[in-house]
Amino acid sequence: MMPFDQPQNQQRPSPSSSHPPSSVPPAARPIIPLRMKCTDVPQFTALQMAAQTFRNDDKLHLKHLLADAFRSQALTAEHTTSASFEHGSDVVDNNGLDNNGGTTSTKRLRRIILDYSRQHVTGETMELLFDLADRMGLTDRMNELRSGFAVDVTEKRAAMHHVLRMPKSYVSKFRARHPRGEEILMEQVHGTLERVKEFSKEVRVGKRVGCTGRVLRNVICIGTGGSFYGPECVYEALRGDEAARKAVEGKRRNLRFLANIDPVDFDLCTRDLDPEETLVIVASKSFATAETMQNARSVRRWLVRSLCGMAGQGETNAKTVTMDETNRDTHDNKNEITEEQIVSKHFCAITMKSSSAAEFGINATQIFPIWDWVGGHFSVWSAMGMLPLSIHYSYDVMKRILDGAHDIDEHFFDAPLGGNIPVLLGLLGVWNSTFMGYHTRALLPYSHALRRLPALVQNFDMGSNGKRVTAAGMPLPFHAGEVNFGEAGTNAQHSFYQLLHQGRPVPTDFIGFMESQSVVDEESRRKGKPGVGTAGAVDGWGTELEVSSHDE
Repeated sequence: MMPFDQPQNQQRPSPSSSHPPSSVPPAARPIIPLRMKCTDVPQFTALQMAAQTFRNDDKLHLKHLLADAFRSQALTAEHTTSASFEHGSDVVDNNGLDNNGGTTSTKRLRRIILDYSRQHVTGETMELLFDLADRMGLTDRMNELRSGFAVDVTEKRAAMHHVLRMPKSYVSKFRARHPRGEEILMEQVHGTLERVKEFSKEVRVGKRVGCTGRVLRNVICIGTGGSFYGPECVYEALRGDEAARKAVEGKRRNLRFLANIDPVDFDLCTRDLDPEETLVIVASKSFATAETMQNARSVRRWLVRSLCGMAGQGETNAKTVTMDETNRDTHDNKNEITEEQIVSKHFCAITMKSSSAAEFGINATQIFPIWDWVGGHFSVWSAMGMLPLSIHYSYDVMKRILDGAHDIDEHFFDAPLGGNIPVLLGLLGVWNSTFMGYHTRALLPYSHALRRLPALVQNFDMGSNGKRVTAAGMPLPFHAGEVNFGEAGTNAQHSFYQLLHQGRPVPTDFIGFMESQSVVDEESRRKGKPGVGTAGAVDGWGTELEVSSHDE
């Protein structure tokens, strides 16, 4: 074992460096699930023994571990955002020079820092976890995921959510990994993004209008699962962002999410909206999800009753209402609006089943694709998230979201495992849940903007990892996955912190930011400027901060 201030796991190669891209087409190389149980390998037994030692040896109590400065310093990982993300890939060339000839290294980059020294682990524990990951082929699985192999062995399909976030400049790299890389990235992904960009712009500037000629100011996004949790989380996260806020200011725009089939949800969603100014987006891969289609029919009836005067007569009646004088020529000089015209003007769809959306009456130009290699849990990066959020916040704002996600993708695939933040978080979850017997995890973002993040993590983590069998179909001898719960601080402090402090041990992820989206007043803003704050605490830019005390 190397000293704690230079842990051996930091030297482990990244997945991409240890396994170069394969030239074998993914379709020709199906993934064969491991028949070997993780419980059968010696690394699993070693971790069980290590956990037993932690439970019985008072010297390994966390209060003693934290007194070891070398250990605490070693149990950290850091990711610095790339210059292409911070300044745009179009202004940075491959040599790290901007268009003015200056290096990007002198420009402001940001950091994500993971401090896991307060986890019940030592350097030796992390080595055992990495040994188990190596024995079970983690790096192989990561490379197969990156290259578009059928990692979903049950449904025999790929999971290429990272491709949704790739810039066009990556076409050659992805083509080297996937035989249909250029078609998937350029035609499918970026072809759809171009359609989203153009459509959202037309709605925002008033070029696309409702059937009475009114501007479409309201958007109702109908979906469930990932097509609800993801877009809603991003929507809330951007409400306080300066660029997003400016994109909405003065527009009188509303974005609502309808997921629950409880009529109360529908009523609260629509009661203060003008049907003439409302655009409906139906997000369903199959266009057959029971809750989503029930809500889609309810909103359709609401629009038809409001615009056609069809109170209580169902959605197939074709009664009509006179159009606004300002829009008489929209439908070949016809004076009456039909239900067909209402659905054509006021509905969009994101689905794999375009024929089903067309049967519903949605115009083909307003049907956006999603593919079988996009799982619902992660569909926020597809048109399911990009379309409603681009209409509300602008495509330019949402493009930055894609760029940031791609930056983390590159970290996940390229960083050495010892400094790979997503891998470290995953292994710590395995350690806590499988070996230490801590079956819950609290997610505590100290940011009001991320108050819906715990619900999103519940969706994709518990939905994906809540299994009782292995990929090969063999029963697991232990409970898989963690029970996630959480709330934004400081609200959570007045909710369940008493249990965390005195009730039972709960592994907890605290998420903090050195810069807030908003400040309370100008005095607070001045205190964040260099040289103004009290000495001692320094933010991510080297700026001194004022430190408050709970005792004062």
